[in-house]
Amino acid sequence: MKPAVIIHTNAKQMLGALVSAHSFRRNSATPDAFEVRILTARDYPELQQSGRSLVRGGHERAWDPDDLQSFTPLRFAVPDLLGHEGLALVTVPDVFAVGDAGELFSRDLQGKAIWCRPRPGYHKISDLMATSVMLLDCGKLPRWPFADDHEALGSH
Repeated sequence: MKPAVIIHTNAKQMLGALVSAHSFRRNSATPDAFEVRILTARDYPELQQSGRSLVRGGHERAWDPDDLQSFTPLRFAVPDLLGHEGLALVTVPDVFAVGDAGELFSRDLQGKAIWCRPRPGYHKISDLMATSVMLLDCGKLPRWPFADDHEALGSH
């Protein structure tokens, strides 16, 4: 299985996702070594339901499928999407490759399932990790079932 760049988006940010996908292909020395996919919120009915609430950051908030960031939970659907196999670079639609992102797939992940960057001090949380760009070893994430996890968030 080829590694994959997965750009998750919704209809409001589809243009950005298309430009992002182009940037990943255009700026790679070996664009055929990985695939680029766009994952859309409209393909996940559980993200289209309004009127429920979610707990995020310890606060309850209403879920709005028309929100500009309504695609955000899709980053957690990627292991299921890829059958819990292979590597995935998961990103949001406003991230554009300026270098060869394919080089990330040859990195030694040091046994880790997820690589992302810390965002120290963001919202006064000292150990928050930024998940807008993540390198996932999907084979190490067999217990990350998106539908079940998404349902658990909306238990209020």
